[in-house]
Amino acid sequence: MPSSLPDSAQVVIVGGGFAGAATAYWLARFGVADVVVVEREATCGYHASGRNAAMGRQITENPHFTDVTVPGAAFLRRPPEGFAAGFADGPLLSGCGSLLLAQRSETLERVAGEAARRDVAHRVVDAAAIERAWPLLRGTPTVGAVAFPGDGVIDIHALLLGFLAGARAGGARVVTSCEVRGFRPVGAGVDVVTSRGTVNAATVVVAAGAWAEPVGREAGASRPFDPVHRHLFVTEPVADVDAGAPFAWHLDDEFYVRPEVGGLLVSGCDESVRTPADARPDSNADVVLAGKLERVAPGLLEFGVARRWACLRTFSGTADRAPLVGPDNGVPWLFWVAGLGGHGATASAEIGRRAARALAGL
Repeated sequence: MPSSLPDSAQVVIVGGGFAGAATAYWLARFGVADVVVVEREATCGYHASGRNAAMGRQITENPHFTDVTVPGAAFLRRPPEGFAAGFADGPLLSGCGSLLLAQRSETLERVAGEAARRDVAHRVVDAAAIERAWPLLRGTPTVGAVAFPGDGVIDIHALLLGFLAGARAGGARVVTSCEVRGFRPVGAGVDVVTSRGTVNAATVVVAAGAWAEPVGREAGASRPFDPVHRHLFVTEPVADVDAGAPFAWHLDDEFYVRPEVGGLLVSGCDESVRTPADARPDSNADVVLAGKLERVAPGLLEFGVARRWACLRTFSGTADRAPLVGPDNGVPWLFWVAGLGGHGATASAEIGRRAARALAGL
């Protein structure tokens, strides 16, 4: 039976994707049991948390994200005993590793330097090593790559279910098909008005992904966010694909590719800011991808597309695009866990831990 909405809770978390689920999980670990996660959709993780490329990348394009993806990946490699039991058929993070390709020497040096500063295992490899791992990338303009053996592909469904199960085991309720419709401040707290009733909370956590800005605005806050639309594709079956090959991500002219059920998962890393919505592929998506691959990965052009989808990666609207984890400056009962910028799966364990520590006063 689905959970019902209680009359009150210490913490109400708006959003049941990685940000909200991980925060609830860590609150339970820190002894905060009176928690309710409210999720508008019938299933948690319906939007970006369930539609991403599942690639666990430690060194990102932004040091603010890398601050949380490095420890987040460590959690994925060594989760607590029993985490995601019954949900995962194997490890949460595969051991395939990654190759971060660069067309410019300065990019290669920057990434290797960042890895060295953070003590992340890596090695610089040349174009021949890239071609041995990925013969289909012959012709890709590159001076080499940084290989990260600690990166890999994430079992995103087991990870999300593990967070939710751990939260429930610690006393949290997860209420789905529950849309937040407004907030009424009451004393030091707030009544959260939803499609399934009203719950009074001492603290509301906005973990609503692409909908963080409108939810915050409804609460009286004015934090800007940019939901960024991106396409992903899976090719028709490709012969002789090594299912254990590292994922390859070109940093200077962005695209990525990894094995996926006999074919290849590919994205041209297109970006366009959109109004929050149930993301759908654009009509010209295949043409846009082909234009990118013609330039940077011509060896992938011969494979047809079997399926395509889109997701919204949400960034904070600040100049540094850093994830936002902390209390709101103007609304005393409001706390943000938002703007994870497409790195939510990798960063979620650390983002949730930091948020929960602050919420628990630790």
